[in-house]
Amino acid sequence: MQKTLLPIIVTVIIGCSSESPHQNRTLSENWDTYLGDPGRSHYSPLTEITRDNVSQLEVAWSYDSGETREGSSTMYTSPLIVDGVLYGLSPKLVAFALNAATGVELWRYDYGGPGASQRGLMWWEENNDKRVIYTAGAQLIALDASTGQPITSFGDNGSVDLRPEGKDAPFFTGVPGVVYQDKIILGFSTSESANSHSGMIRAIDVYSGDEVWRFNSLPLEGGLGSETWQEGSLANAGGANNWSGMTLDEERGMLFVPAGSANPDFYGATRTGDNLFANSLIALDATTGEYRWHYQTVRHDLWDRDLPAPPTLVQLEREGVLIDAVAQTTKSGHLFLFNRDTGESLYEIYEATGIPSQLPGEVVAATQPVSSVAFTRQQFEITQRSSEANEFVLELIAPLDQRPWAPPSTEGVLFYPAYDGGAEWGGSAYDPAGHKLILNAQEIGGILRVYERPAGYGSGLFAENCGLCHGENREGTDRGPSLDRLNERLSVTQTMSVVSEGRGNMPGFGHLESEVSNAIISYIRNPGSEIQVGDGSAIDYAFGGYIRVRDHEGLPGNSPPWGTLNSIDLATGEIDWQIKFGNYPSHPDLNWGAESYGGPVVTASGLIFIGATPDSKFRAYGSENGALLWEADLPAAGFTTPSVYSVDGKQYVVIAAGGGKMGLASGSQYLAFSLPDSN
Repeated sequence: MQKTLLPIIVTVIIGCSSESPHQNRTLSENWDTYLGDPGRSHYSPLTEITRDNVSQLEVAWSYDSGETREGSSTMYTSPLIVDGVLYGLSPKLVAFALNAATGVELWRYDYGGPGASQRGLMWWEENNDKRVIYTAGAQLIALDASTGQPITSFGDNGSVDLRPEGKDAPFFTGVPGVVYQDKIILGFSTSESANSHSGMIRAIDVYSGDEVWRFNSLPLEGGLGSETWQEGSLANAGGANNWSGMTLDEERGMLFVPAGSANPDFYGATRTGDNLFANSLIALDATTGEYRWHYQTVRHDLWDRDLPAPPTLVQLEREGVLIDAVAQTTKSGHLFLFNRDTGESLYEIYEATGIPSQLPGEVVAATQPVSSVAFTRQQFEITQRSSEANEFVLELIAPLDQRPWAPPSTEGVLFYPAYDGGAEWGGSAYDPAGHKLILNAQEIGGILRVYERPAGYGSGLFAENCGLCHGENREGTDRGPSLDRLNERLSVTQTMSVVSEGRGNMPGFGHLESEVSNAIISYIRNPGSEIQVGDGSAIDYAFGGYIRVRDHEGLPGNSPPWGTLNSIDLATGEIDWQIKFGNYPSHPDLNWGAESYGGPVVTASGLIFIGATPDSKFRAYGSENGALLWEADLPAAGFTTPSVYSVDGKQYVVIAAGGGKMGLASGSQYLAFSLPDSN
């Protein structure tokens, strides 16, 4: 799989805008790239804040970025800081610039859309041309960093419509791409049903907005990887898209792309085969998009085990030799580690035998690769919190198939760790002091069930487009509210607006034909009026929705810890330390860990900064042993990754408090923390 490396000359230009309040920043003082650098290391070399003084941190400034979106509004943005200016996004994706030392607003730009979840921005500069670039739904927007005004020579007066040609399906980009030389390299998100776009990685010219190259992560018929698909199945397949972000090795000119699962997600009878490049870490030439190597972590995925986060460039030492590697975390709680040049695994991988499916037409992969390094438990252990909790969960899981790697069924499968991992999109931090990987993880069980798709026109369309989040019978799941008696809460016009434009975490479905959206709305508001279609001879299956195993009080139905923060020795794969991380606001005294969304940042002074938990805390831990050294209350949960920077020698750590997940209050504030002035 190894290919000859092309010689790449990389020039780093560190400039300053005449509009910036501070000049001559060094690279270490800036945080000019999503997650700290192109290698997604989540690392800051700054050392003013230490283990000895971190307890003195106080709010330096706060900034309200604007209105929240209607519904469960979120704000996942990790801001960029360049030359003393902070660039961020509001919940409605209004871009803004602040004086990074004071929080004073410098400019704002409203692209005019409804807003969405977006994890960050991109920065590009050449001489005096400095641009802030971000995606808003399907739009790629380039702004002048000094004024906040669109770069009119880019695309159509400053924006490019990224929606691919062909299939009319959900499309948005919720994570920053990679900026390399004069290219913006992007993936995208789509639905997880049969109605989804085919995965592709595209490089866009930073000057014009034109496409430079494309790599089809969902292969074309007859193309690279197509031999792993049943003949003819690629014509109707989708997914294998990069939704979680990518990583760049600038020195090698190599791009590392984690791919999602193939669609439809949980019933693969129409896509028999291993389904490359779904669930694969793919190495590409960043200049040309040429394939270098790949490793597929799940074959013919039936469990939504897409790779959830951009990998982390790391180093490890073995037998006195320093090895450049790339680390990929997974939802299943396993860590894969590969040689960057060759794709050779640096951990032992064994093959687990597949379990045949009882669903007609489904062909399960014969074996699955499993890394020998795991950072979560791999088996569900029932809660012993109380006899009531134990009995409730025992009854809930009794009818479920509890075998590892059991494929989806109509009876249901006990799925552990559940849909959000294990690891999630926050990613992992690399601590070069000792070559450690720092990551947060969660351990909660799920129920994986499919059902025969209804024969009714509207109900069948609902199952295809909405059932994943709102459940088979509109009862709601962990990802979407109940739609029962919706007609008592929203008018027909309001319902049509939500379906078309989205609301809270829900993307818009404006791509649907009016006949389709009207049928869905009619079914939601009056399910008893369904007209049956077809003779029922063709059996298809829909996903029963994202359901967690919870006890009678809504807490996880497995034994703790439910969320952890971990330090892994990369050379051995052993966990140096693991602590319970986070808490649920409904039970503040348990301290058994909780779900977490957003990642850690590690500093050269031995600190780990992380929000991510539903208890709305922002914390600092010692990287040596995981000791809690400081915490502060946020106005809403910080479901994002913080940024670390310095202005005039003073170090700051900033986090967006957007809340909104798990039924929590939404927010729109950014808070920066620093040590008190000595004078």
